[in-house]
Amino acid sequence: MGHTHYWRIRTEAKEAVEKRLGAVLEDFARLLPHLPPLAGPDGTGGPVLYPPEVAFNGPAPEDYESFVFPWWEEREWSFGFCKTGFAWEDKRPYDLAVRVFLLLAKLHLGDLVQVASDAPLRDWAEAALLVESVLALPVDLYGLLEVRLLEVEDARGRRFLLERWKEDDTGLSDWLQARERMDREGLFPWPFRGPYRVLGEVHLPQEELPRRWAREGFYRRG
Repeated sequence: MGHTHYWRIRTEAKEAVEKRLGAVLEDFARLLPHLPPLAGPDGTGGPVLYPPEVAFNGPAPEDYESFVFPWWEEREWSFGFCKTGFAWEDKRPYDLAVRVFLLLAKLHLGDLVQVASDAPLRDWAEAALLVESVLALPVDLYGLLEVRLLEVEDARGRRFLLERWKEDDTGLSDWLQARERMDREGLFPWPFRGPYRVLGEVHLPQEELPRRWAREGFYRRG
């Protein structure tokens, strides 16, 4: 359990990834004055911010799990992850630096890396807007992270926007029904009732995402 960011890197592209890592770090260095303080992977000393490997954490006692990139395995895709807190509400400040670095990695490495996360789009919007404002690099969160906002209508005609990280929506109905069960049991407030109908995909401007976010999984329609 934990608030986690995930990435996969195409292993056969190791040479290309390591070659482009310097450009990622150049941009990351320009953003350091705008990020929370960073420490070495064990929460002490300075962060490791030079090729062929990046490793950092929050300074103790604000550390949690070390962020190490890239992470190589003997398989087609090398899988890495970093937990930055026990839960979203308890994520450490260095979580922002992890999100920013992964966005820069995606911008520079393209299809060689895939990124996913427990964090909502509202959090990723914070990182994207920082990259855009400081580096003047356009960031398309929906395209980079392969995330969609679906407009959904419940049985009473109430509409909301639902965040989905994958194209496959086979688990969407189960996810919504689970929220209803948790609401009836007093475990999770869920104001909607099924059956549900997906109306289509919506692209909110990134700067609107934090304002529209309501609670886990969904955004207010307007």
